[in-house]
Amino acid sequence: MSQPESRSKGTVSANRSVARAISVLRALAASSRATTATEVAKMVGLPRPTVFRLLLTLEEEGFVDRMDTHYSLGWDLARVARSADPAAGLVARVRDTVHALAEQLGETVTLSLRQGLFEYDLVLQEAPRSIGVMMSDMRGMRWPHHATATGKLLLAELPPEQVASVMGEELPKLASRTITDQAQLRTELDRVRREGWAHIDDELEDGIIAMAVPLRDNVGQMFAALAMVGPKHRIAGEKTIERSRELLLQTAGRLTHQLTSTLPASA
Repeated sequence: MSQPESRSKGTVSANRSVARAISVLRALAASSRATTATEVAKMVGLPRPTVFRLLLTLEEEGFVDRMDTHYSLGWDLARVARSADPAAGLVARVRDTVHALAEQLGETVTLSLRQGLFEYDLVLQEAPRSIGVMMSDMRGMRWPHHATATGKLLLAELPPEQVASVMGEELPKLASRTITDQAQLRTELDRVRREGWAHIDDELEDGIIAMAVPLRDNVGQMFAALAMVGPKHRIAGEKTIERSRELLLQTAGRLTHQLTSTLPASA
């Protein structure tokens, strides 16, 4: 075997180990409680001995904490993460893709990053050159989750008891069709979970329609949301909505490919 071939195979092996370790960290992040090696192995599709070795190495580096046989994200991972700006490198990598979608749809498109279990940050907003009146800059703004498409996606990721804890008893009415009834919200979130996308129509502001789709990592955890928002008179109509949803889903797939490892954990 030649020396270059040897180096190439070693690099592939090292990359595989890194990808597997990242998958393990994502699995721990996706769990709301400390998790056993067996549970992590099922989540990432790897043999338990392989996962156990990865957890041992990550624990030694402070990226994983262990109590008895249960594991959670570690103290040093939290320290390193505090130094990172999640939007800095991401925006540069995906701006062209998001802008291309805005041009295809002829409407404003946003990308939001999930922050913890209950919040998200809108980090990128792109508008097509063709429209004369653009949506105002929405970055840094906050709205009740029950009245936004991205917010509904986030709530649909949570068990019912956490939804109640996040939203409280009262659902503020912001527009003519805002959901203000808890039972209606539960029904709506069931639909979002079943269909895999969320929308609003006269719920945040009268005359505004928005729809959003999730971006998921290789353990199924939603880490971001891609959304379209615009005036109702341009978007209303089943064919327009269906086309917009399909373009959102296709672009979400491309963005996921750009932002996450393309090497399966089991490779």
